[in-house]
Amino acid sequence: MAKQSDISDKKRPRNLIRRVADLYIDGFRSMTVGRSLWAIILIKLAILFLVFRLFFFPDLLSRDYPTDEDRAAAVRGQLIDRGSQPDRQPTDNQHSTP
Repeated sequence: MAKQSDISDKKRPRNLIRRVADLYIDGFRSMTVGRSLWAIILIKLAILFLVFRLFFFPDLLSRDYPTDEDRAAAVRGQLIDRGSQPDRQPTDNQHSTP
């Protein structure tokens, strides 16, 4: 009997996952306006991640350093330099405790 309950317990989560997946699949199939909205969303994401990256985020490391070793050394140097700098002084909005 223990083997039968083990088998049925293993099928339940898979069956539940399948039912949830079917719910979403059927929902997306029956959408009419939603399909065009999803298409607009995907086009916007493609523009944001592909086009903007090309124009606004150039690859500075490959431009300034010829080899991977030079790039790695530059990144290490920046991380170490920033980590060793003392904390900034409080601004007018921040009050220091006496």
